[in-house]
Amino acid sequence: MKLTFLGTGTSHGLPYVGCECAVCTSTDPLNKRLRCSILVEDEAQNGETGTRILVDTSPDLRQQFLRAKLSRISAVMWTHTHNDHMIGLDDLRPVTDICGYVPAYAEASTMAHLQNIFGYAFVDDREHAGFPRLSAHIIEPRVPFEIDDFQITPIPILHGKNEILAYRFEQAGSTLIYATDCSFVPEKSWELMQNPDVFIVDALRWREHPTHFNIEQALAAAEKIGAKQTYFTHAAHDLDHHQTNLQLPPNVEMAYDGLQIEL
Repeated sequence: MKLTFLGTGTSHGLPYVGCECAVCTSTDPLNKRLRCSILVEDEAQNGETGTRILVDTSPDLRQQFLRAKLSRISAVMWTHTHNDHMIGLDDLRPVTDICGYVPAYAEASTMAHLQNIFGYAFVDDREHAGFPRLSAHIIEPRVPFEIDDFQITPIPILHGKNEILAYRFEQAGSTLIYATDCSFVPEKSWELMQNPDVFIVDALRWREHPTHFNIEQALAAAEKIGAKQTYFTHAAHDLDHHQTNLQLPPNVEMAYDGLQIEL
């Protein structure tokens, strides 16, 4: 299993428009953060492209695909309906021109929201290009489903007062959990998050926030589930990449745009 961080920034992206703080004006490329999305994939077989699963369609999706030299995906799924995680869906047009229809996975209310805004992307039997072409698949919280060799479990978490989804990916003996935009984990969900090889979790800033984990809360979550390695994402401009890493435990670090991890 391989993970690519396509974007690791908060809903503003970094730098923030009009901000002159030390992080927003930094020349360090690791402090340049597009909005959050990831790619989870397995190894190619016989020279062919392996399974590639996109999680969330950020407003920066086109730029992310160009930077990562991506033109094919096997599936797309969403954590929730906030604009910074879904409004880039239309940028899947050139991808589906190449791949044809791409399976799209979300829980029922998220899918209904996507189909309300991007109804033209979910039209069956569309033969010509110029539109995203997605086939809708409704998933249920806590009910595992499969995409090729991946077993995926949607895990309910809270983003403020809103229930959204984290995802547990299992493939070839490796386990990855992606929990962006998290501020609280219900007790039953902790049971589904135990002992991952890699844990990716929201850590917005040092100070507390009503709808996101801060660093202290994210560290506590990583310890509670027994994560072997943890990466922080969805970071705001309060967090300088290198200065923050110096204050984290050895098995925890800040993710950055373009970071790739092999499990």
